[in-house]
Amino acid sequence: MTLIITHINRYGIIHASDSNLTGSDGKDAGKGQKTFPIPHLKAGLTVAGSYGVGRVSMDKWMNDFIQNQQKNQNQSLENFSNNLKDELQTKMLPEEKQSGSLIHIAGYVEKDNKSHPEFWFIRNIHELNTKTGDYEKIDETFEISEDFWNRDCPKDKLMEVFKDANTFSRQLYINGFTPGRIGYNVVSKKLDEFFFGIWNVPDWKFRQPKSLEESERLVKLYMQVIGDLFVLSDYDAKYIGGGTQTHLIPQPSNIVDKSKDQK
Repeated sequence: MTLIITHINRYGIIHASDSNLTGSDGKDAGKGQKTFPIPHLKAGLTVAGSYGVGRVSMDKWMNDFIQNQQKNQNQSLENFSNNLKDELQTKMLPEEKQSGSLIHIAGYVEKDNKSHPEFWFIRNIHELNTKTGDYEKIDETFEISEDFWNRDCPKDKLMEVFKDANTFSRQLYINGFTPGRIGYNVVSKKLDEFFFGIWNVPDWKFRQPKSLEESERLVKLYMQVIGDLFVLSDYDAKYIGGGTQTHLIPQPSNIVDKSKDQK
C-alpha cells in the first residue's frame, strides 16, 4: 500500500508520502511518484492504494490530469477535487478499483480577500474497522468530502489554535497501509513526548519548529522511522519506505483570523 500524510499548521501545509510500490503479486515493484504539486491552485495531493487508471500508471496519469486542469480558468480547489473524483469514477477499471484508492488534496483558497486551508478527501473505501484499523467496504463508487475547513476547523477552532506560536499544534490526516498508518500515530505521539521534554529545558536551547521547512523535518523523521520498521520486518514487500516525498505550501499572508462560522 502506502503511507500518506497531510500536515496543516500555522506555517502552511505539508504533503508527504513514501515512495515504494508493491505489485499485484505482493512483491516490491520499485518506486513511484505519490506526491503531486498543483501549482495553479496553491495546492498539492497524495495518493495511496491503486497505482493505475485505465492501465496508465498513476504518476503519468495524475500529472497529465493536473496539467489539463490548468486550462480551466478561475478553477477552485473544490471544482478540481470533484473533477478528479469524476475522472477516477469513469476512467479507473473495476480491477483497479478493487485495490482501493485514497487521495488527499489540500491547499489554500481565497474568499473575500482572505485565504483559508481546505482538505479534500477522495476515496472508494467507505468504512474503517474501529477495532483493527483495517479499511472495509471497498467498492466501485468514489465519494468526496472536505474535512478541514467545514468540519475539523470550526469544531476545534483550529485557526485560533494555530495563531499561538508557543504551541506545537497541527492538524494531521493520515491514510495508508494499516500497520504503517497506526504506527505513524504511535511514533508521533511518543516522539512528541520526547521533544516536548527536551524543548521544556530552556538551558538546552532546543525549541519547536518555527517554519514550514523545520516542520517538514519532523514529518520526514516520523516517516523514516516507519520506513525502517518495514526494512526490519518479515513482510514479503517493503510496503512503506523508499524515501519520503514532500510538497510544501506556505501559509499566505492574508490568512483568516478565525475558524469557519465563528463570530
